[in-house]
Amino acid sequence: MNSIKKPNCVKLGIAGYSWQRVIKLLLIALLIYAIGSVFISNPFSIFVDRKTPVDYSRIMYFHGLTVGLAGVTCLSISQVFNLDNLYKKIIFYCTVSTIFFGITGGAINRSMEETKLLLWYQTLSFFSLDAILVALFIGLLNTQNQILKYSPTYYLVTTSSGSAIIAALIGDLMGVILDFGDIGGGFSAYANHIGYSLTEWNDNLLRAHSDMIVIAIIGLILSIISWKYSKNLTGIAKTLKISSEYMATIGLILMTIILVVAGFAGVNWQIPHIFTEKGFYAARGQSVAGIDLVDFVIGTLFLFGGLFMILAILFGKRINNETLSQTAKYTLGGLLLTWSCIIITVAGMGFLQEYQANLYSSSNDVPLADFGFAFRMLHLDVSLILFPAIMIMMLFMQHFLQEKQNQAIQWGLRIGVILCTIGSLVYMTINPTAFGPGYWIVSLGFTFVIGGMIYFFVKSSEKEIEKFHL
Repeated sequence: MNSIKKPNCVKLGIAGYSWQRVIKLLLIALLIYAIGSVFISNPFSIFVDRKTPVDYSRIMYFHGLTVGLAGVTCLSISQVFNLDNLYKKIIFYCTVSTIFFGITGGAINRSMEETKLLLWYQTLSFFSLDAILVALFIGLLNTQNQILKYSPTYYLVTTSSGSAIIAALIGDLMGVILDFGDIGGGFSAYANHIGYSLTEWNDNLLRAHSDMIVIAIIGLILSIISWKYSKNLTGIAKTLKISSEYMATIGLILMTIILVVAGFAGVNWQIPHIFTEKGFYAARGQSVAGIDLVDFVIGTLFLFGGLFMILAILFGKRINNETLSQTAKYTLGGLLLTWSCIIITVAGMGFLQEYQANLYSSSNDVPLADFGFAFRMLHLDVSLILFPAIMIMMLFMQHFLQEKQNQAIQWGLRIGVILCTIGSLVYMTINPTAFGPGYWIVSLGFTFVIGGMIYFFVKSSEKEIEKFHL
């Protein structure tokens, strides 16, 4: 693991409980909350059907889970990169706040028709996450670790952090519009100025927020992998790791620029399609089918950059024939499998369906629209939420488990990932019905994930077996 010469040591905790124990208790609450999603929507989806916009009750429940996972990711970053004590404290206490208000607010915030008090209550979790992201970004900028500052990992982690802040601010803007409406006609005036109705502009902001925040958090996870495991790589492996890391970072930068421009510049700056039936490039709305430019950037530069980086770290040669510890290999193997499954279900199926949007477009009455809707649900809920959550837990768990325990939990989580991937592909290609075979396969996979989490809660040590930083 890369180290810092003068580590920042601070004892974090609440009411005599260490930060490690507090976070594990909150993770138990998050797991129970995730299981509770079946009472909100079964199978869970933020969409009611393929032609209906996202459901308020479901999206707020969904946010209760996602903000907590984002907080845990940032907390891990603060420890692995050994930020200054001030930033560690802010991130820890705000993570506690984010999870608490996120899951309690998400559990009760079902509608705005009678009162907005419950929305305001849950909003405390969003503001807490904002504080986490800002503290993380400033902490990274102010780090005294010169080894980190001159590494490609620094560009990846700061880019991911910055992109997450932008995404969060866009989400805050959408929240203001949702809560207070068209204040003084200002929002609709701006929307009309750039060629949209207020509803259309809000839809564009939703796309920018959701894509950006998810990929930025995955970028943070990727930076943890790089910093923890890439020490002393040499030769081709070192070159591949560095170039792949820059590849992922460039993908993040391009994604952020394109989404911000599309969200705020207006109707003439919509995200174009490439590889269309009319040629390589076509403005949005001018082709029947084609791959969305942002999706292409994410699916190629970012996802494949991350894949090549993990491969280089896991299989690459090291100075003086050093080798990774066995428990690190178990973790990296699970991370590689999970990342590969994200590529298959997101980039693979996504590119196929976008290239054949005339057959798969879920918002239109086309022959395979139901399969397109299955992709819209599963690539979000499973591939871009559940799988990254599993990855951050794989990284987190390693610090509290013995080698044999980590091996056991890795096998359980890997089986869960494989089953969820197979079930998702069944949904997307064979049978898109809600309670078809895909549902039961995904459910079985999710059961393995739950079992792995329970195993961790029972077997894990109260103290770090492997330090987050040296």
